[in-house]
Amino acid sequence: MARNKLLDQIEPQLQKINALELKLAELTGTIDVLRGLQPPPPAKFPTIRVWSEDTIYHEGDIVAFAGGTWQALRDTARAPGAQDWVCLATPGNSLTVRGTYDGDGDYRCLDVTMVNGSSFIALRDRPGPCPSSDWQLLASRGSRGDRGPKGERGLTGPRGECGAAAPTIRTWEVERASYAATPIMSDGSKGPPLELCALFEQFVSERGE
Repeated sequence: MARNKLLDQIEPQLQKINALELKLAELTGTIDVLRGLQPPPPAKFPTIRVWSEDTIYHEGDIVAFAGGTWQALRDTARAPGAQDWVCLATPGNSLTVRGTYDGDGDYRCLDVTMVNGSSFIALRDRPGPCPSSDWQLLASRGSRGDRGPKGERGLTGPRGECGAAAPTIRTWEVERASYAATPIMSDGSKGPPLELCALFEQFVSERGE
């Protein structure tokens, strides 16, 4: 009986000693980390997955959805945007370069276009003709600068190959009805016709005198 009574008194003390030993082990590990004896554990960030329909996500899961990032507050199969999710990052808006302005184009908010060397950004969807109050000027066309000094003469380039010889008149094609003579060239082409009727009329008139 005395032995059992003594064990009953010692057992709580042993439990306290075990708890102190565990606490000391935890503190020892912390001190080792502070002293640089052990590297701190690397930071871990939850893996981001693309949200998929018919998938159950657990509390803390992070998904990408509609250009934004969402974290589950509880186990859920609902789409982000419901009460089961908290938004971490919303999708951002960016400029869209649309090139030279087209009067028939369908322009949206933040579209950028160019008119006569100046660039404009649309302030709303379907802003109408550019420029107007629905367009904001981004950069205006600059004035033409002064002409720069004449550069030095460059090196003479290599001499080119000799070209083909020019065609010559090989014969004539005479149209007696219209008093026209068309030259036939050596390469087979025809030259411009010579209208001789007026010349013959002048010749006859002068000879008749």
